[in-house]
Amino acid sequence: MVRMAFFAALLPLALLCAGPVGSSSVAGCPAASESVAPEAPPGALPRVAAALKSGRLDVLAIGSATVLGARGRAEGSFSDRMVQQLREAAPGAEIHLTVQGERGMPATRMLALLRRQLAGKNFALVVWQTGTVEAARKLPAEEFARTLDAGAEAVHAAGADLLLVDPQYSRMLQANTTLGPYRETMQQAARRHAALLFSRFDLIRRWAEAGQLDLESAAKPEREKMAEQLNACLGQALAQTVLRAAGLVRS
Repeated sequence: MVRMAFFAALLPLALLCAGPVGSSSVAGCPAASESVAPEAPPGALPRVAAALKSGRLDVLAIGSATVLGARGRAEGSFSDRMVQQLREAAPGAEIHLTVQGERGMPATRMLALLRRQLAGKNFALVVWQTGTVEAARKLPAEEFARTLDAGAEAVHAAGADLLLVDPQYSRMLQANTTLGPYRETMQQAARRHAALLFSRFDLIRRWAEAGQLDLESAAKPEREKMAEQLNACLGQALAQTVLRAAGLVRS
Protein backbone atom coordinates (compact mmCIF):
# COMPACT_ATOMS: atom_id res chain seq x y z
CA MET A 1 0.00 0.00 0.00
CA VAL A 2 2.84 2.36 0.90
CA ARG A 3 4.60 1.51 -2.36
CA MET A 4 1.46 2.25 -4.39
CA ALA A 5 1.08 5.61 -2.65
CA PHE A 6 4.73 6.41 -3.32
CA PHE A 7 4.49 5.73 -7.04
CA ALA A 8 1.21 7.65 -7.23
CA ALA A 9 3.07 10.63 -5.82
CA LEU A 10 5.42 10.43 -8.80
CA LEU A 11 2.59 11.38 -11.16
CA PRO A 12 3.89 14.89 -11.97
CA LEU A 13 7.18 13.35 -13.08
CA ALA A 14 5.38 10.65 -15.04
CA LEU A 15 4.17 13.45 -17.30
CA LEU A 16 7.66 13.30 -18.75
CA CYS A 17 6.49 10.25 -20.67
CA ALA A 18 3.12 11.69 -21.67
CA GLY A 19 3.89 14.87 -23.56
CA PRO A 20 2.62 15.47 -27.11
CA VAL A 21 4.90 15.39 -30.10
CA GLY A 22 6.62 18.71 -30.65
CA SER A 23 8.88 20.40 -33.14
CA SER A 24 12.49 19.25 -33.29
CA SER A 25 13.68 22.85 -32.90
CA VAL A 26 14.20 23.64 -29.23
CA ALA A 27 13.67 27.16 -27.95
CA GLY A 28 14.02 28.40 -24.41
CA CYS A 29 16.22 25.60 -23.08
CA PRO A 30 18.59 26.55 -20.26
CA ALA A 31 22.26 25.91 -20.82
CA ALA A 32 23.45 22.33 -20.31
CA SER A 33 27.07 22.32 -19.21
CA GLU A 34 29.50 19.49 -19.77
CA SER A 35 28.96 18.39 -16.17
CA VAL A 36 26.08 16.23 -17.40
CA ALA A 37 28.65 13.95 -19.04
CA PRO A 38 32.10 15.14 -17.97
CA GLU A 39 33.89 12.14 -19.47
CA ALA A 40 32.62 12.74 -22.98
CA PRO A 41 35.64 13.94 -24.96
CA PRO A 42 35.83 13.45 -28.72
CA GLY A 43 36.46 9.77 -29.36
CA ALA A 44 34.36 8.53 -26.44
CA LEU A 45 31.70 7.17 -28.81
CA PRO A 46 33.74 5.62 -31.65
CA ARG A 47 30.96 3.39 -32.98
CA VAL A 48 28.58 6.34 -33.20
CA ALA A 49 31.20 8.35 -35.07
CA ALA A 50 31.77 5.48 -37.51
CA ALA A 51 28.04 4.98 -38.02
CA LEU A 52 27.42 8.64 -38.78
CA LYS A 53 30.34 8.64 -41.18
CA SER A 54 28.87 5.61 -42.96
CA GLY A 55 25.52 7.39 -43.31
CA ARG A 56 23.33 5.34 -40.95
CA LEU A 57 23.01 5.38 -37.16
CA ASP A 58 20.71 2.97 -35.31
CA VAL A 59 19.91 3.88 -31.71
CA LEU A 60 18.32 1.70 -29.04
CA ALA A 61 16.80 3.48 -26.03
CA ILE A 62 15.75 1.24 -23.18
CA GLY A 63 14.34 2.11 -19.76
CA SER A 64 11.31 2.58 -17.57
CA ALA A 65 8.58 5.24 -17.67
CA THR A 66 10.52 8.29 -18.80
CA VAL A 67 12.12 6.60 -21.79
CA LEU A 68 8.64 6.31 -23.30
CA GLY A 69 6.49 8.98 -24.91
CA ALA A 70 2.75 9.50 -25.05
CA ARG A 71 0.64 6.33 -24.77
CA GLY A 72 3.76 4.21 -24.31
CA ARG A 73 5.32 5.15 -27.65
CA ALA A 74 8.61 6.86 -28.39
CA GLU A 75 7.18 10.11 -29.75
CA GLY A 76 7.88 13.10 -27.53
CA SER A 77 10.24 11.25 -25.17
CA PHE A 78 13.69 12.64 -24.44
CA SER A 79 15.23 9.90 -26.60
CA ASP A 80 12.98 10.91 -29.50
CA ARG A 81 13.92 14.55 -29.06
CA MET A 82 17.60 13.56 -28.94
CA VAL A 83 17.30 11.78 -32.27
CA GLN A 84 15.49 14.75 -33.82
CA GLN A 85 18.41 16.96 -32.81
CA LEU A 86 20.93 14.46 -34.19
CA ARG A 87 19.08 14.42 -37.51
CA GLU A 88 19.31 18.20 -37.72
CA ALA A 89 23.02 18.11 -36.89
CA ALA A 90 23.80 15.28 -39.36
CA PRO A 91 21.30 15.74 -42.22
CA GLY A 92 23.23 13.42 -44.51
CA ALA A 93 22.76 10.41 -42.24
CA GLU A 94 19.78 8.14 -41.70
CA ILE A 95 19.15 7.96 -37.96
CA HIS A 96 16.71 5.38 -36.62
CA LEU A 97 15.41 4.99 -33.06
CA THR A 98 14.05 1.90 -31.33
CA VAL A 99 12.54 2.39 -27.85
CA GLN A 100 11.88 -0.49 -25.46
CA GLY A 101 10.69 -0.52 -21.85
CA GLU A 102 7.73 0.06 -19.60
CA ARG A 103 6.72 1.87 -16.45
CA GLY A 104 8.19 0.37 -13.28
CA MET A 105 10.66 -1.88 -15.09
CA PRO A 106 13.80 -2.66 -13.05
CA ALA A 107 17.21 -3.12 -14.63
CA THR A 108 17.08 -6.91 -14.17
CA ARG A 109 14.10 -7.11 -16.54
CA MET A 110 15.67 -4.56 -18.88
CA LEU A 111 18.73 -6.81 -19.21
CA ALA A 112 16.76 -9.63 -20.83
CA LEU A 113 15.01 -7.13 -23.09
CA LEU A 114 18.33 -5.54 -23.98
CA ARG A 115 19.85 -8.87 -24.98
CA ARG A 116 16.86 -9.72 -27.18
CA GLN A 117 17.05 -6.37 -28.94
CA LEU A 118 20.78 -6.63 -29.55
CA ALA A 119 20.56 -10.11 -31.06
CA GLY A 120 21.02 -9.94 -34.80
CA LYS A 121 20.69 -6.15 -34.97
CA ASN A 122 23.19 -3.44 -35.73
CA PHE A 123 22.78 -0.72 -33.11
CA ALA A 124 25.70 1.68 -32.80
CA LEU A 125 24.37 3.42 -29.68
CA VAL A 126 22.44 2.12 -26.69
CA VAL A 127 20.90 4.71 -24.34
CA TRP A 128 20.06 2.94 -21.08
CA GLN A 129 17.91 4.88 -18.60
CA THR A 130 17.72 3.16 -15.22
CA GLY A 131 18.19 3.47 -11.47
CA THR A 132 14.95 5.20 -10.42
CA VAL A 133 12.97 2.00 -9.91
CA GLU A 134 15.84 0.39 -8.00
CA ALA A 135 16.03 3.35 -5.61
CA ALA A 136 12.25 3.58 -5.15
CA ARG A 137 11.96 -0.13 -4.38
CA LYS A 138 15.18 -0.24 -2.33
CA LEU A 139 16.53 -3.08 -4.45
CA PRO A 140 20.07 -4.28 -3.64
CA ALA A 141 22.72 -1.99 -5.13
CA GLU A 142 25.03 -5.00 -5.54
CA GLU A 143 22.51 -6.73 -7.79
CA PHE A 144 22.08 -3.49 -9.73
CA ALA A 145 25.85 -3.34 -10.26
CA ARG A 146 25.96 -6.91 -11.57
CA THR A 147 23.09 -6.17 -13.94
CA LEU A 148 24.79 -3.07 -15.30
CA ASP A 149 28.01 -5.04 -15.81
CA ALA A 150 26.18 -7.76 -17.73
CA GLY A 151 24.32 -5.21 -19.83
CA ALA A 152 27.45 -3.23 -20.66
CA GLU A 153 29.24 -6.41 -21.70
CA ALA A 154 26.32 -7.35 -23.96
CA VAL A 155 26.29 -3.90 -25.56
CA HIS A 156 30.00 -3.94 -26.29
CA ALA A 157 29.88 -7.53 -27.55
CA ALA A 158 27.21 -6.39 -30.01
CA GLY A 159 29.52 -3.66 -31.30
CA ALA A 160 27.66 -0.68 -29.82
CA ASP A 161 28.53 2.26 -27.61
CA LEU A 162 26.75 2.63 -24.27
CA LEU A 163 25.34 5.83 -22.79
CA LEU A 164 23.84 5.41 -19.31
CA VAL A 165 21.20 7.88 -18.08
CA ASP A 166 20.85 8.15 -14.31
CA PRO A 167 17.65 8.83 -12.28
CA GLN A 168 15.80 12.06 -12.80
CA TYR A 169 15.87 14.65 -10.03
CA SER A 170 12.79 15.23 -7.91
CA ARG A 171 12.47 16.65 -4.41
CA MET A 172 9.86 14.05 -3.53
CA LEU A 173 11.98 11.17 -4.82
CA GLN A 174 15.05 12.48 -3.02
CA ALA A 175 13.10 12.84 0.24
CA ASN A 176 11.68 9.30 0.12
CA THR A 177 14.56 7.27 -1.28
CA THR A 178 18.31 6.95 -0.92
CA LEU A 179 19.54 7.67 -4.44
CA GLY A 180 23.24 7.99 -3.67
CA PRO A 181 24.22 4.30 -3.81
CA TYR A 182 22.43 3.79 -7.13
CA ARG A 183 23.93 6.88 -8.75
CA GLU A 184 27.38 5.85 -7.50
CA THR A 185 26.82 2.33 -8.84
CA MET A 186 26.09 3.78 -12.28
CA GLN A 187 29.17 6.00 -12.13
CA GLN A 188 31.37 3.04 -11.26
CA ALA A 189 29.84 0.89 -14.00
CA ALA A 190 30.46 3.62 -16.56
CA ARG A 191 34.12 3.81 -15.53
CA ARG A 192 34.57 0.02 -15.57
CA HIS A 193 33.15 -0.36 -19.05
CA ALA A 194 34.32 2.84 -20.77
CA ALA A 195 30.70 3.93 -21.11
CA LEU A 196 29.33 7.47 -20.87
CA LEU A 197 27.12 8.51 -17.98
CA PHE A 198 24.66 11.32 -18.65
CA SER A 199 23.74 12.87 -15.29
CA ARG A 200 20.09 13.67 -15.84
CA PHE A 201 19.75 14.06 -12.06
CA ASP A 202 22.31 16.89 -11.83
CA LEU A 203 20.96 18.66 -14.90
CA ILE A 204 17.30 18.65 -13.82
CA ARG A 205 18.29 19.65 -10.28
CA ARG A 206 20.26 22.61 -11.59
CA TRP A 207 17.37 23.73 -13.77
CA ALA A 208 14.84 23.29 -10.95
CA GLU A 209 16.93 25.13 -8.34
CA ALA A 210 17.44 27.99 -10.78
CA GLY A 211 13.69 28.19 -11.36
CA GLN A 212 14.14 27.52 -15.07
CA LEU A 213 12.40 24.16 -15.53
CA ASP A 214 10.78 23.04 -12.29
CA LEU A 215 8.08 20.49 -13.05
CA GLU A 216 7.17 19.78 -9.43
CA SER A 217 6.51 23.45 -8.66
CA ALA A 218 4.49 24.09 -11.81
CA ALA A 219 0.73 24.63 -11.55
CA LYS A 220 -1.28 21.63 -12.74
CA PRO A 221 -2.48 23.29 -15.97
CA GLU A 222 1.14 24.00 -16.91
CA ARG A 223 2.65 20.61 -16.12
CA GLU A 224 2.00 18.93 -19.45
CA LYS A 225 3.51 21.83 -21.37
CA MET A 226 6.51 21.98 -19.02
CA ALA A 227 6.98 18.21 -19.26
CA GLU A 228 7.12 18.52 -23.04
CA GLN A 229 9.70 21.31 -22.74
CA LEU A 230 11.75 19.32 -20.23
CA ASN A 231 11.83 16.32 -22.57
CA ALA A 232 12.90 18.58 -25.42
CA CYS A 233 15.68 20.17 -23.37
CA LEU A 234 16.92 16.82 -22.08
CA GLY A 235 16.94 15.54 -25.66
CA GLN A 236 18.94 18.54 -26.78
CA ALA A 237 21.48 18.06 -23.97
CA LEU A 238 21.79 14.35 -24.80
CA ALA A 239 22.31 15.13 -28.48
CA GLN A 240 25.02 17.66 -27.63
CA THR A 241 26.73 15.03 -25.49
CA VAL A 242 26.56 12.42 -28.27
CA LEU A 243 27.85 14.82 -30.91
CA ARG A 244 30.71 15.97 -28.69
CA ALA A 245 31.69 12.41 -27.81
CA ALA A 246 31.50 11.40 -31.47
CA GLY A 247 33.89 14.23 -32.32
CA LEU A 248 31.40 16.21 -34.39
CA VAL A 249 31.33 19.35 -32.26
CA ARG A 250 33.91 21.06 -30.10
CA SER A 251 33.70 20.78 -26.31
